[in-house]
Amino acid sequence: MILILPLLFAFAFAAPPTPTQPGLNESDLNELVESLRQTHAPDQRIQWWDVHVEKVDAGWRVHGSLSSEETYAAVTQALERQYPEVDNQLVRLPEDGTGTLVNALVNNSVIHLRREPSSKTELVTQALLGTPIRILKTERGKCLIQVPDGYIGWVNSAEVHRIDQEQLRSYRDAEKVIFTAQSGLAYSAPDATSMPMTDLVIGNIVCKVSEQSGFAQIRYPDGRIGWVDSRQLSPADTVFFQQALQNNLVETARRFHGIPYLWGGMSSKNIDCSGLICNVYFMNGIQLPRDSNMQAQIGKEVTTEFVSDALEPGDLLFFGKKATSKTKERVTHVAMYIGNDEFIHSAGYRERVSINSMNSSHPNFIDSYPAIFVRAVRIIGEDPNGFLPIPENDFYNEIIRSTE
Repeated sequence: MILILPLLFAFAFAAPPTPTQPGLNESDLNELVESLRQTHAPDQRIQWWDVHVEKVDAGWRVHGSLSSEETYAAVTQALERQYPEVDNQLVRLPEDGTGTLVNALVNNSVIHLRREPSSKTELVTQALLGTPIRILKTERGKCLIQVPDGYIGWVNSAEVHRIDQEQLRSYRDAEKVIFTAQSGLAYSAPDATSMPMTDLVIGNIVCKVSEQSGFAQIRYPDGRIGWVDSRQLSPADTVFFQQALQNNLVETARRFHGIPYLWGGMSSKNIDCSGLICNVYFMNGIQLPRDSNMQAQIGKEVTTEFVSDALEPGDLLFFGKKATSKTKERVTHVAMYIGNDEFIHSAGYRERVSINSMNSSHPNFIDSYPAIFVRAVRIIGEDPNGFLPIPENDFYNEIIRSTE
């Protein structure tokens, strides 16, 4: 009895055991995280979502990274409200913590954005020289970047050039020019027989330094100097602020004729269907969404019938499957109407940019297209809804000189 009393006394005053987050289990937490993803980051082509739930000694931890400030705030608030005991270790990108929108420029004529940090993974899209971008994070010689149309992907770190705010201001104030030939070269001297510096493609942006003997001296983002035939360059502001006209759109589109098809291609080296449309409209002052199913949601609907009566040059034609009472609409291809019953598109079936007809009596008519036609939309003359004049794009606005 003498031995039992001290033991009872000790147990009576011992600290109570620490609860291990009563009522919370992994499935509850994962269900909340997935619900937040579907609500705030449903399209991971344009928003980075890398969120994980992990069991730790003290309970549960949520960790990973997000690219959107709004999504980060929403997730943090939801966790604090529903599961305040969870250890929230989420990080908002970019990893440098500055929150700067543009912190780098593309430094090669064309770079490939891939789904994962490996050159063996899916090509998501491409970006062109001089394009303002946002580096979200880096790892093992790769950068996760976001480009002006919102797309996110991994590139080789050497293909982009980091800039600070002072360098961004210098780039903004510099005289910028855009390469307007379909393809060409920059040379080491103002002489077409001199050693090439790099190749160039339509849409490349560089800074102009001087001019000599019909050549413009240009400066790359990393400071390299080259020379380009002045006839192949236009002032960047001419493109950025230009009003899109039907005949100019058709002329630009025809210059891509014959360019090889490539899934994810966004340049005149190789290009996919929506990449062609993006390039054509960009060179005429308009920034469009990247993919065909995104492009199908903008502009004004013109018709859902595969006939050219109501169409005007520059109208976009979408193909796939129309919505039914049981299935959602699925857009998988886009083309641009160029007049006279014809449209231009980059199609895998021919592996190149081709011109085809909507008239069944013409030899370039495609039998299968009327059945998969979804609708046509018009961009020209319509109020921006899902598309923007280039100067109103947040990324490009960071590099465009004030016109005041």
